[in-house]
Amino acid sequence: MPLFRTYLLGGLVILLASCQAPIGGGGRGSTYGDKPGPQGFTTVIVDAGHGGKDSGAHTRGLMEKQLALDIARRLKSELRLGFKVVMMRDSDHFVELDDRVRTANRQSNAVLVSIHLNYGSRRRAGPETYYWRTDSYSLARRVQQQLSAAAPYESGNAGLVRRRLRLTRNPTIPCILVECGYLTNASEAALLTKTSYRERLAEAIARGIRAQAANGDAGMGPLPRPIYAPPSRAGDARG
Repeated sequence: MPLFRTYLLGGLVILLASCQAPIGGGGRGSTYGDKPGPQGFTTVIVDAGHGGKDSGAHTRGLMEKQLALDIARRLKSELRLGFKVVMMRDSDHFVELDDRVRTANRQSNAVLVSIHLNYGSRRRAGPETYYWRTDSYSLARRVQQQLSAAAPYESGNAGLVRRRLRLTRNPTIPCILVECGYLTNASEAALLTKTSYRERLAEAIARGIRAQAANGDAGMGPLPRPIYAPPSRAGDARG
């Protein structure tokens, strides 16, 4: 075999091997998330959606920004013994989406979990978990499984969703966005007013995060193929 072809094949083997290296144990971030999912990560960035001038969904006397912050604080409490927890906001103030991405990108060996509440048809109920990157699939699936088991109402909800959003595409670390339920569903809204139910949701999310840190992609089946889409921007169509 000519020497040039030997070097070329050797380089391709090294490149392919590096693409399969899991994030974790101090691994570097990835622009496209075209890696296996994280294992052994030590930091969880908890992002309470909206805040300040941006109330998010509001109906039935409930405001998304308040509920999201309450669940985020409970999640921090659940995780603090095993992880370094970075709160994107810990009070009622507004943080631009791109600033949230920059904050996430400053952390190493970390994952980002963004907490939200949903708005839609009154018939829809149940949690949904969004991801985009290949390295975020298993974390999203584990969290959705735990939330689905904890939620007594599910009707017409999308479950696990691959969607390109600024907080599921743009960070260079594994990142998911969790919709904890529909404020527009009367039964689910009544549950979300109860501190015991919000605690149950936080516990479910924490179980999914801990399972991912311990097991990585094991047991999650084949990973979805990476999609080399550009960063998400304001006004982009969802998808």
